[in-house]
Amino acid sequence: MVNILLLEDEAYTRKFFKQLLINNPLTTNIYDTSNCKEAIKLAKEHKPEIAMLDIELGSTEAMNGLDAAKIISNLLPDTIFVFVTGYTKYAVDSFAVHPFDYIIKPVNKDRITEVIAKIVSRLNNSAISRKDNKLTFKNKDETYFIHPRDIIFIERQSRDTLVHTKYGVYPVNDNLTNFEEMLGNNFLRVHQSFLINLSKVKMIKNLANRSFDIEFLGYNKKASMSRYKFEEFKEKFAPLL
Repeated sequence: MVNILLLEDEAYTRKFFKQLLINNPLTTNIYDTSNCKEAIKLAKEHKPEIAMLDIELGSTEAMNGLDAAKIISNLLPDTIFVFVTGYTKYAVDSFAVHPFDYIIKPVNKDRITEVIAKIVSRLNNSAISRKDNKLTFKNKDETYFIHPRDIIFIERQSRDTLVHTKYGVYPVNDNLTNFEEMLGNNFLRVHQSFLINLSKVKMIKNLANRSFDIEFLGYNKKASMSRYKFEEFKEKFAPLL
């Protein structure tokens, strides 16, 4: 089951799409709007798994759907994007946010149903599983078996996820949200792109731009922590400050 953000400025079309999505048994909540600022706000509040966005909006809009998608992608790197538009000229630019699909209007019910089903199937087929207290990571033809205690931090780079361990760095075809759910309380999401093992933290350095570098025991690579996350979790790091 997925939550979907819908951005469409044409009232009739938005109502049509929303009804299709509401009737789809794979969807839980639909957050719909006609403007980009509201779409970004809804994305922040509800963190939808899917953002279905029209690209070319009304002339009163300062941004278009692609601009909104870039901002949402920076805020929520794990969100999956689907563009629904009547204009093919944006197809190349839209790949800046690595969309799952690009649908040209007019759209029929079967096309929308097919896309949602494919996305849900992809989300359900996570690359992470457990075996004998170890995590099993799958990437292409390789499978890694790693105990959580050996993970130092996990990093999201664009659409790639890198698992940093004392044995090396492993690329995994999955998102940080799934890792959070699997790894538990000893791991903390300190940035939209970093999930760290609290037991491996050596030092936190306050940078001039009000962000933070995290250094780890016996490991020379660093993770970043946003000032917002620092304020949220600073009591956990009190001994290191």
